[in-house]
Amino acid sequence: LPLISQVLDEPFDGTGFDLLYIGPLKALITDQAMRLEGICQEAELPVVPWHGDVSQSIKTRALKSPKGILLITPESLEALFIRRGLEIARLFGATRAVVIDELHTVLDSERGVQLRSLLTRLELAIKRPIRRIGLSATLGDMDLARAYLRPDAASSVQLIEADGGEAELRLQLRGYLSGDEDENSPSATDAIAAHLFKHLRGSDNLVFAGARQRVEIYADRLRELCEREHLPQEFYPHHASLSREHRDFVERRLKDAAKPTTAVCTSTLELGIDIGDVTCVAQIGAPFSVAALRQRLGRSGRREGQPAILRQYAVEAKLTPESSFVDRLRLVGVLVPSQHAQEMALLALTHFDTLNLSYHDYALIGAACRPTSQLLDKSHPVQWLGHISP
Repeated sequence: LPLISQVLDEPFDGTGFDLLYIGPLKALITDQAMRLEGICQEAELPVVPWHGDVSQSIKTRALKSPKGILLITPESLEALFIRRGLEIARLFGATRAVVIDELHTVLDSERGVQLRSLLTRLELAIKRPIRRIGLSATLGDMDLARAYLRPDAASSVQLIEADGGEAELRLQLRGYLSGDEDENSPSATDAIAAHLFKHLRGSDNLVFAGARQRVEIYADRLRELCEREHLPQEFYPHHASLSREHRDFVERRLKDAAKPTTAVCTSTLELGIDIGDVTCVAQIGAPFSVAALRQRLGRSGRREGQPAILRQYAVEAKLTPESSFVDRLRLVGVLVPSQHAQEMALLALTHFDTLNLSYHDYALIGAACRPTSQLLDKSHPVQWLGHISP
């Protein structure tokens, strides 16, 4: 909003898009474009989403008369440089700021190197610096973010941290033996599906199942349970290989408070797409990183007075005399100062696959944003990682 106000109050003497928004996903760009259109319509400030699903007529019109806000992915911006290299100065001559959403997704990655190169080339083309703004709710290393935005002047980057309050965090970790080396074996999959069905039915939730195959497996198991119990269908798959129409249908159901919906998904619903409030986030298997887990957990507990809830499901093969040394590692009781409890718990949850920790059917790891936080299934102050017997 401050940037839009500046564009309207202080018109720039030149041609080109006024603001550049860079997002990691097409779905996020589409969602943000819809939000901005409602704000900018009365001000007659064009909002231009740019990705593979946007019609060529919209792109052609924007190229002929570039103005307003351009929302684009790094890859589409790279393609624009390749195909319209001689027009970059005209297209972005009036650009006063670039906003990088979900900044943590590009830090320390090849995609991030590409994006930083694009920003440098853009400033060279228009012969002046552009204000760079990074947005993220899950940044851990602020110095890394500063260095990314301005590698040659990291100290000049201003850090603005929003007060997130003292939201309560509830974590549950459940372990299952697969019976073999396949984590998708029927025994573990059916047990996890039954637990999800019992505890998630009747509310809005997200289940991150990893690969698309696993998403379909769990969504199918949960659908069968609904049919067996003669209950309305509440569980739907969501991943990039499904049609746009189906994904829109699932997202609309999540926004509709009158229709309890659980989306079983890959990372497609991890980032800031508007899906309303969800009660619980479930993670099957290890996520890609601590940042990814934090981002997913942030989908829960957004309503005032409601805790953020994460249910983590670990699946591993049964230990045998032939199991490796790493497979035999166990989580032992560790006393953790309350101020570090959340970080330690998240670390354990995101690395249990590496450690191959052995849990049988039921286990809890509790962590808190506040010392008075409660375990998910029993009332007890949480300041520790529990001891789990093999």
